[in-house]
Amino acid sequence: MLSVDIESSELQPREAPAVTESSLPNLDYFVPNVDDHKALIRHMRKKCGWDATKVPLWFEQQIEGRRFMVVFCLPGSQTPIGMGGVELEDFAQQDKQVADPEEKRGCVVSLFLYRDHRGQGYLGRMLRICEEIGRAKGLKELTLYGLSKAGGYVRFGYEVFKVEDRHYGRDGVMKTTFLKKRL
Repeated sequence: MLSVDIESSELQPREAPAVTESSLPNLDYFVPNVDDHKALIRHMRKKCGWDATKVPLWFEQQIEGRRFMVVFCLPGSQTPIGMGGVELEDFAQQDKQVADPEEKRGCVVSLFLYRDHRGQGYLGRMLRICEEIGRAKGLKELTLYGLSKAGGYVRFGYEVFKVEDRHYGRDGVMKTTFLKKRL
């Protein structure tokens, strides 16, 4: 959102209010397994336009304890509305500022929420669940990164620590915003 400074007539970004825990809706989640949920994870990856070829590798990384994935559902339902996870390594770029198990830093990855459920606060709850997973795994800090809308994570307590080009495989190089949060 933008506001106008009457004195200078310049557009100034207006900060979104911080999100409180009580304002977030509840969500259930489960840990997917390769036998029962590989097709579901592939479907969600394709639905959001991401490459699904890495899904088998994700399950291997989860079994090895280097990645923790969850599928989010509405309370009392097993109907998936999204997914997300925490990586202990930056598998794509090997950037230790993004994830480093020695520094107890993980990265929130693969956040996806079906379009029907957007704008209702579920993303904030999904982030909180990823943060709980990070704490349970002994992490002290979580990072996340994204493209044009990444700055929106500031209202969930994340702060920008760098903006730089990042290679996204077949999609090429894109300006990426990196954020972090102490747990």
